[in-house]
Amino acid sequence: MKLDITNLNGFDHQNRGVGIRNLQLILPSVVCSTHISRRIANEVGAVTFAHQHGCAIIGDDVAGIGDYFESLAAHPNIGSVLIVGLGCETIQGNELAEKLVAKNSSTNYLIIQESGGVDGTYKNGVKAAEDLQGKYPPKPAKLTSLHIGIDLSSPNLLAAEVVTSLQSQNVKVTVSSSHKNSGLNFSELMESGVHLILSFPDANQPTSGFPFIPVINIASDSALHTAIATDFDLPNKSSVDQVIEKIQEVIDGAGTKVEKVGAGEIITPRVVRSV
Repeated sequence: MKLDITNLNGFDHQNRGVGIRNLQLILPSVVCSTHISRRIANEVGAVTFAHQHGCAIIGDDVAGIGDYFESLAAHPNIGSVLIVGLGCETIQGNELAEKLVAKNSSTNYLIIQESGGVDGTYKNGVKAAEDLQGKYPPKPAKLTSLHIGIDLSSPNLLAAEVVTSLQSQNVKVTVSSSHKNSGLNFSELMESGVHLILSFPDANQPTSGFPFIPVINIASDSALHTAIATDFDLPNKSSVDQVIEKIQEVIDGAGTKVEKVGAGEIITPRVVRSV
């Protein structure tokens, strides 16, 4: 089976490219603002994530985490970004916003200490997020190129066959196999700008997802995966055609299992152990 490359639709996200999702990101610049970011995201239908960074970080992580946050905002599946900061952290929300605007002009930010505390930030944040959604509505566009990521914990015959099939159809494929932890592989794939991820998780790991990149989880024959088979998008021993068909469905807007339940996390890479 071949993908209908000539008839794939997406969303024009300016200099980030055309994505297969149109999602707003509420980006907490520091651990202290993750809870309020979640409240805002839940209210306006946006995506966000919890993390332990932004304050009391040292060395290469200061620039590294800032660069990672920039990659999140610059992803083609992201429509607009609202940064929520505290005001006294290492990575300042206004400074981060200045960097992000260069990659995503639909960016705004709020500082809790300047917005009336938690309640004021929540109210102002909801309004700011809704204003961004109104100012930058979805712009349907043709998907002229497709980039698929492969999360691979160990050599897999089906994965190899899928890669060969996709590449023969002029689909760009990036494979991340550096980690047994899918979340770490997802972070690498996000930074490379993949539209969608095929995950072949380790036999001892359950399904997982990424907040704004659809993840198709494909089961192995392990005892764990057999026990939670209904959590996977595709069963063990799926064919290449079945995988391609599922990719087509997801690009066309069908939600993956983890998307439908709102599951997924973002693991921000760190190089220095600090508190």
